[in-house]
Order: sequence, then structure tokens, then C-alpha cells
Amino acid sequence: MTSQFTREENRLITGISLMTAIRMLGVSIIIPVFSIFATGIEGATAVLAGVAVGVFGISQTIFQVPIGIMSDRWGRKQMTMAGLAVYFIGTVLSGLCTDIYQLIAARFIAGAGAVSGVTLAWLTDGISLGNRNRALSYVGMSIGFAVIAGFSISPVVAGYLGVSFLFYICAALTVASGIYAALFLENNDPSLAAMFDEEYHLEKAGIAAVFRDADLIRINIAGLVGSACLSGMFFVLPILINRQIDLERMWVIYLPMAVIGTMLMFFFSKKADVIGPVKVAAIGFGFEMAGVATAMISEGLVFLFTAFVLFYAGNCIISPVLPAAASKYPSNRQKGTILSMLNSSQFIGSGIGGLIGGLMLRHSSGLFFAMMIILLLVAQSAIIGFRNYER
Repeated sequence: MTSQFTREENRLITGISLMTAIRMLGVSIIIPVFSIFATGIEGATAVLAGVAVGVFGISQTIFQVPIGIMSDRWGRKQMTMAGLAVYFIGTVLSGLCTDIYQLIAARFIAGAGAVSGVTLAWLTDGISLGNRNRALSYVGMSIGFAVIAGFSISPVVAGYLGVSFLFYICAALTVASGIYAALFLENNDPSLAAMFDEEYHLEKAGIAAVFRDADLIRINIAGLVGSACLSGMFFVLPILINRQIDLERMWVIYLPMAVIGTMLMFFFSKKADVIGPVKVAAIGFGFEMAGVATAMISEGLVFLFTAFVLFYAGNCIISPVLPAAASKYPSNRQKGTILSMLNSSQFIGSGIGGLIGGLMLRHSSGLFFAMMIILLLVAQSAIIGFRNYER
């Protein structure tokens, strides 16, 4: 049941939203053009460019859960600050790269700043169970506005100043995000998590039980497969679109795509509190499959634009639902671990998707799109089995 946010909850949501939006503005100015940059750098092949895309997710996978466990023990703020520092170093190095192998190494370092799960845990620590989907939707909306801005300026800046300059902008925004977190955000009172934990009359489970929980497994499968498709589509579609319009004009694709996706994310995030995460996630995966199917029909610019809009809208619908569902697991003590597990699954998928995109684009884009449909059906099947932790 939803209720009005308390003053403390409003302050936490505002703080996390601003910090996340600043960081995501930096990330989102790189995403739209990264595959174009990676395929054009010295020594690059389609496969190595796919590795450069995927290695970021692989690195996040390695470090996400350990950092989540450390945040459960030492504090969300401390581990967030440490992760931002590592991400800053990797991003600066990415801008300095002159060949594909340096880029792969730099992206691995950047991925080691794996704080996405910690940030989500930081938010949900202080939000009551009935309000978490709504709280995450506000954070998601701030991310959406950051993505709108980032996607809009990215092709223009890259076209006139070069992609390397985007990495330096991202690094500067990462510093700004860290400064904001250091000055204005504090770790939540542990008694808040304990209070919300009492809303479930269930025993607290250990980490082993977390890894065995069937519903968490379903969420992680959906997250992994969904992220693989997202990474793959963002590798392949920009390259196909860039063959038809210049880089600096690609903002006409990304701007409406980001606006529509953000609007649908906010709408369906509120719906998830009413109709449940399964139905909303099913709608999101339906949008994604419609987008992929559209790209299979034709690689004309109108079809690719429509495909990108539909697919990205589906991703925006799903994005806040999965962490909200994971955060309702009946133990707050492992929340940082649980959300970091979800993020690790998503980053494994991101790594796989980049590799799939690089391998298959070399042979056939049609084969790639067919693979995306199959993977999305797997994700849809996994999330439909979600039972809200009922025993």
C-alpha cells in the first residue's frame, strides 16, 4: 500500500536523484556513440569493438557483489565515493586511448567502480516497502532527464569535438557527483531498515538463502537477458543509423527516443505499485520485442528509428521495476548484496550483449535481431514466474 513520503524520505529521494542524475548525464553522453567510436579506433575490428563494449559490464560483474557486501558492512556512502573515484580514473584513461586494446583496458578499470547496486540500496534503505516503486520512479525520472540531455548533446559534441572529449565531460560530471554526495548525503539510520524489515514476519535469511531464492533467480535472469539485449541493440543500431545520417545529426533520433522512454518509465513505475511488477515487466518486454521485430522488417531509417524508440521505451518501463521487486526481499540485512547481485546479472548481460553485437554484425544484422527476439522471450518467461517471495 502506498502512502505519502515522509520528510526524511523526500530528502533521501531528492539527494540520491540529484547525485545519480549528475553521474548518468556523464554516462549517457558516451553510450549513443561508443560503438561508432570503438569500431573506428586504431586496431579495431567488430569483435574487438564488441569486447570494448562488453568488458565494462564484465568488470562491473566482478566487483558489484563484493562492493555491495562491503557497503552492507562499512556504509553506502563510503563505498559509493570509492567507486566513483575508480570510475573517474577509468573514464579519463578512456579519453586518452589511441588504440582498441588501451580502450578495452580503460573500460575495464572504469567498470570496477561498480556502485549502481550500492546506490539503489542506499535509497531503498530509507523508503518504506509500499513506496519503493514510486521512489525508484522519481530517481528513474531524474535519470531519464539526464539521458534526454546526454543523448541530445552527445552526437553533436562528438561530431564537432570528437568522442574523446565526451569522456572528459563524463569524468568532470563524476567528480561533481562525488562532491555532491560528500557534502549533502549521509548514510541512513540503520534503525530505518530494521523498522521496514518488521513489515514482513519472516526470518532473516543468510547470503546462501539469497542465492537460492527462486524469485531472485527469476529477477536476475530477466535482468541479465534484458541487459544483453540493451547492450547489443545499442551496439548495432547506432552503427546502422550512422550509415544513413551523419553523427552530428543523430540527435534527431536520440532526443525523441529519450523523451518517450522517460515518460513511459514514470507512468508504468506508478502502475507497478498497483498492478504488480510482473504485468509491467511483461509490457516492457513486449515493447522491446516489437522494436526488434520492426528492425527485422527493414533497415530503412524510418524503421530503425521506430525500432529504437519502441525498444528503448520497453527498457525504460522495465528499468525501475526489477530493482523495486528485488528490494522487497524480506531481509534488509542483505539488501546491498541483493541489489548488487541484480546489477551484476545486468552487467553480465551487458558484456554478453556487446560481444553478441560485435560477432553477429560482422555476418548478418538479421541473425542478430533474431537472437534478440529469442533472448527477450527467455526474459519474459522468467519474470512471468515471479511470485513476490510467497512461500
